[in-house]
Amino acid sequence: MNIPPAKPLPKSLAQPSSRQVILPDDLIFEVLSFLTVNHLMRFRCVCKSWNSLISSPSFIKIHRNKSERNKQIIRIEGDTSRIVSKRLIVNYWPVRGLVEKPLITLVDEPYCGLKEEDSIIVVGCCNGLVCLLGYYKLEYWLYFYNPATRKVSDKLGSFTWTYGSNIAFGFDNSTDTYKVVHINKMSRDVKVFSLGDDIWRSIQSFPEFCLTPSDLQHYIDGVGVYFSSTLNWLVIRNDITYDKDSNYLNFKNYMIISLNLGTEKYTQLLPPQGSDEVLLNETSLCVLMDCLCFCYHYSYNGTANFYIWKMKNFGVEKSWSRFLKISHHNLQIFKTSYISLLPLFYSENGDALILEIPVLRQLILYNWRTNKVERVITSTKRKRWVFLNNYIESLVSTNGK
Repeated sequence: MNIPPAKPLPKSLAQPSSRQVILPDDLIFEVLSFLTVNHLMRFRCVCKSWNSLISSPSFIKIHRNKSERNKQIIRIEGDTSRIVSKRLIVNYWPVRGLVEKPLITLVDEPYCGLKEEDSIIVVGCCNGLVCLLGYYKLEYWLYFYNPATRKVSDKLGSFTWTYGSNIAFGFDNSTDTYKVVHINKMSRDVKVFSLGDDIWRSIQSFPEFCLTPSDLQHYIDGVGVYFSSTLNWLVIRNDITYDKDSNYLNFKNYMIISLNLGTEKYTQLLPPQGSDEVLLNETSLCVLMDCLCFCYHYSYNGTANFYIWKMKNFGVEKSWSRFLKISHHNLQIFKTSYISLLPLFYSENGDALILEIPVLRQLILYNWRTNKVERVITSTKRKRWVFLNNYIESLVSTNGK
């Protein structure tokens, strides 16, 4: 085969150009905002302008919002089986990978930065920032830790703990401020700590007719659930008669106290309303598919089921609708007594639901369409986790910026 001689290259292509390619700043901003925190931490060393860009509040906010698409689950282990620890190990994994292959590989990477005499309780996690409660003897304080950047704050907001106190962590979208809320069980007084101000402020007290979870002999969710710039507590109404010795209550006994972190005012929301004959057990709140959800167990004629209702329009009580009903048989729960279930994630295609069984230290993956259940396998036999929840990587500073 005769191959024609190659034509000489144009001079502009034959010789390397000495001209530099300059990318627009907005293009650099856009490309970098899609990268992981690990890559961004390294790219900060490229040049001063990149370091300045990646450290800017506007970039951190855009990157945080884009990270919402890459849902992860964070697992924090302690050095004991109790909720109080002196040494923490933090692992997190993409939800998508967990759904495709229910196998978790754990690393023994201790959380550093705390003194050995500090006892630590995990309060909550929001936008990639973990709030920790530390104490030594009678003194209590807060830490803020970013697992992705491995930064930890100094001791902040020292205060005196009272018996039965409740503490929760969330984010005020209106001011881009991270806030910790402390509730005194006895007085119903509420105080707020804003990261950056570093002081506790008193706000509107909670209503007296609502009992906190520790007033009851049976289990009820006492954790403030963060959703859309609010913290939400499931409580029991004191203005309706009920049997304090019973483990079962009906719909009308419950109330949701929702605290707006922007206005720092609370509202009272009714949960789904049903028949007075329906007795609920192991009730809780969670967030699935950008909706606040109400969960409970109910048994009828020997068949036990787990129910999830969702509030389609947050704050609108009439928007409650039943979302999922799953039999204990399909979940492979065969115990005679109820166990707590905490839904963590529901896939966009509606196939997979990830739930935690806190008392058993287990994660289960339930396929809604096939009724198939898989226990998530870990690479270690350790069952010491003290906190498990949804998580996103972020560059959020431990000073809240």
